Amino acid sequence: MNCTRRAFLQSLAAGAVTLTAPRRLYASGRASEKMNVLFIAVDDLRPQLGCYGQSQMISPNIDRLADEGLLFERAYCQQPICMASRASLLSGYRPEYNRIYTCQSLQVLAPDALSLNQQFEQNGYEIWASGKIYHHREDHHHQFGDRWHNPAGNWVGRGYLTPEAITAVRENEKRHASDPAAAGGRGPAFEAAEVEDNAYEDGAMTDLALSQLERLAHGSKPFWMALGFHKPHLPFNAPAKYWRLYDSQRIHLADNPFLPKNATEFTRFNYSELRHYVGIPQGTEPLPDDLALQLVHGYYACVSYVDAQIGRLLQALDRFKLRDKTVIVLWGDHGWKLGEHGLWGKHTPFEWDCRAPLIISAPHLSAAGQRTRALAEFVDLYPTLCDLCGLPKPEHLQGDSLTPLWQDPTRPWKRAAFTQWPKQDRDNPDKLITGYAIKTDRCRYVEWTRVKTLDILARELYDHKTDPGENINLAGLAEQQTLVQSLSRMLNHGEGWRTLRPQP
Repeated sequence: MNCTRRAFLQSLAAGAVTLTAPRRLYASGRASEKMNVLFIAVDDLRPQLGCYGQSQMISPNIDRLADEGLLFERAYCQQPICMASRASLLSGYRPEYNRIYTCQSLQVLAPDALSLNQQFEQNGYEIWASGKIYHHREDHHHQFGDRWHNPAGNWVGRGYLTPEAITAVRENEKRHASDPAAAGGRGPAFEAAEVEDNAYEDGAMTDLALSQLERLAHGSKPFWMALGFHKPHLPFNAPAKYWRLYDSQRIHLADNPFLPKNATEFTRFNYSELRHYVGIPQGTEPLPDDLALQLVHGYYACVSYVDAQIGRLLQALDRFKLRDKTVIVLWGDHGWKLGEHGLWGKHTPFEWDCRAPLIISAPHLSAAGQRTRALAEFVDLYPTLCDLCGLPKPEHLQGDSLTPLWQDPTRPWKRAAFTQWPKQDRDNPDKLITGYAIKTDRCRYVEWTRVKTLDILARELYDHKTDPGENINLAGLAEQQTLVQSLSRMLNHGEGWRTLRPQP
């Protein structure tokens, strides 16, 4: 099995597996007209949206987009962290390729990779981007040059505006004077300022985008515009009016604030990202309920704040008569835990970390307002956009085009979606331990593997039919060993990586 795993991962890195390309899906009379693309990335956005069945959420604009497009109920990132997830999606490679999982810049790891935006630019598109598309600034400069813009503002550190928060940032910087990186511009984990939307960065970025949309609407070339919203990433800072949308007395904490039964040593996680913020308990101390409720409240407020900015973009597309010739993609780069299993943040292979929203509106196709339960992976987005816009697909792509799902959202599809998380010593291949995970129609299965030797150190198995919250690890039970071995073969042999589905 070890040799098979190694060969399998090598085949992925080499892009050895290919698919027959789906036929073009343009509606009649539109085949010669290139579609524009509005590419919207939302940082740390879990499926905490009305259109995903979260009735307590106020997200009318994203819900409207779902009504006009195809919503993917089960879409998964390839690694639950900003840097690697984005580099994988935008390059078309899975994280094993050139060690993308180490989270260095794509420019360092794969300088010759033909990225998604470069593919569109080489095919005659005008490119413009703002905000967090890639993670590293050097990638933004290399990929976009002077076509990438960040708005200027009066915020301090990681986006603070109130005097109290700014004071906390400065004091934190003094405490870490010998190591400025430890402070990192952090203050409190949340803020609610009485300001207009564009006082914070995401609102100011939307202002920039609206002016660009007006210019692009009168241009002679199709455009590929990318917007990377920073919220709801920490700190949970949003204008106070979005906090007031929610009654704090009606916000509930996660109903499973405990580790799964039979948790492995690798399942445990101390959510260090959150603990770097002022006012958060240190060490392994749990969060008190009142603080946890404030954090959930802040996350909700940030989601509604970003939703409002997306609404402004949709209105502008209508105003400039661009809506019927623009493909819109909205995706969250990974999920986020809000106290599930007593944990906060991403950085684990749980369902809440790996699953994220994906909505694609292609007005020249059918399936508007439909949903699909087909297992989708973010590495599938590159070939999908190529097909939706009639561009050739580069040979290196390791994902599957999702375009056949517009013809039939219920058709047979992938048997598994794959995610990985390097748990220890990411930068030291000799000591690296990685959780390789697959999500099937019913289960989530994880193998914690010492990468150098490919020894399996621990396993996790969750039955989503009987245990959607992933509260019981079944992997060690005798009666589950047949299933464990079947899922292990699927993971290690790549069975299910490319399902045997009817060719379109």
